[in-house]
Amino acid sequence: MNHRGLVFILDGLGDRPCRQLRGRTPLEAAKTRALDRMARLHQCGMMDPLAPGRCVDTHVGAGILLGLPPREALSLRRGPVEAAGIGLDMRAGDVLWRANFARIEAGAGANGGYRILDRRAGRIRGGETESLCAALNSALRDDPLAPGIGASLHAATQHRAVLQLRGENLSAQVSDTDPGGPGAARGVQRAAPLVEDAAARATADAVNRFTARAHQLLSGHPVNTARASRGQCPANGVLLRGAGAHHPPRNMLARLRLKVAVVAGEKTVLGLGNLFGFTCITDESFTSLPDTNIAGKLRAALDALARHDLVFVHIKGTDIAAHDKNPLLKAACISRFDRELSRVQLDDTVVAVCADHSTDSRRGEHNADAVPVLLRHVGGRRDRVRYYNEIDCIDGGLGRISAHAFLCMVLDAMGAAGGMSGGLEVFD
Repeated sequence: MNHRGLVFILDGLGDRPCRQLRGRTPLEAAKTRALDRMARLHQCGMMDPLAPGRCVDTHVGAGILLGLPPREALSLRRGPVEAAGIGLDMRAGDVLWRANFARIEAGAGANGGYRILDRRAGRIRGGETESLCAALNSALRDDPLAPGIGASLHAATQHRAVLQLRGENLSAQVSDTDPGGPGAARGVQRAAPLVEDAAARATADAVNRFTARAHQLLSGHPVNTARASRGQCPANGVLLRGAGAHHPPRNMLARLRLKVAVVAGEKTVLGLGNLFGFTCITDESFTSLPDTNIAGKLRAALDALARHDLVFVHIKGTDIAAHDKNPLLKAACISRFDRELSRVQLDDTVVAVCADHSTDSRRGEHNADAVPVLLRHVGGRRDRVRYYNEIDCIDGGLGRISAHAFLCMVLDAMGAAGGMSGGLEVFD
């Protein structure tokens, strides 16, 4: 291997023209002198996280960039990834869900269920999520959902948590209760078995009891009473998605025996790193918000490069701003990243800039648009792109490629691609 590699994943970086930015995307509107200079001296292109027209979540898009085989990407479930991100003890037979604390209204949804007023409960944060989890766990220990089934809820990032079911004859073949997207019209979904199986039916019944129990207990919890008194959104419900059982996924970078580190504050990406056996580097200041300590992340990455072949740096704030329909904040986050990047001495390090998916700041949701990518390889080819954004990168020399292909190009620039010869087809 000739060079070390540094990959920046700006979560949800791609976007569409916004009225607030006079018809520009946040990336076009941002001040990106460092990125533009790299674009002029090296190569750019457009990348499909999985395939053209396929909209993906973070665990799929980031997972492929971190070496997950694309064929296995859609079978990777969010629950075990989030659980690995918070260091949860997982055993064979456990079923895990990614959970959202949400604001819901009883008796107003389909079939007299629950209507969703806010899927993220106003992005509840601080110690409030931990207090709500502790109250639920105490109640579930005293009064289990079903004989032989233990349930516990564990706080993750902001409004997120992980539900863990443990017991005999459980199944991950159960539908989500979180409808995804805005979801208010449909309301909270009832969990249903996805296969005709006694274990799946029992697990779905336990999940539906959990939904009702959580709403009953959380509605009167002191945290939510205090939030309501301050005019904040109460977190009186829990939405579940991505049920899965724990099993270590395969990874291309592990097969190549590269020493890999992940610098992040987002539990999903840290969970991927833990599942893949990478070194995970985080800090209290490495949050998933736009105000995350970008300078600290870059310092940690440069330090990790002294001991690792390849380092990934994940920036979540761009995605959060887009989900909150705030393109100005997204542009500001990109500008701050660029400013910190300009202060870094990169020498002959191979540098890649990319995203796990696009997030539309107008709708606040992911979409299937390709994302702009940049590959800095000292001594490598250069193209005629002058600005790093969704429009100019269309004409880049890298063309339109998949995330898997982009990672392979990074490895080739590093001189690490030789170990892929003769065995790469299993990762296509």
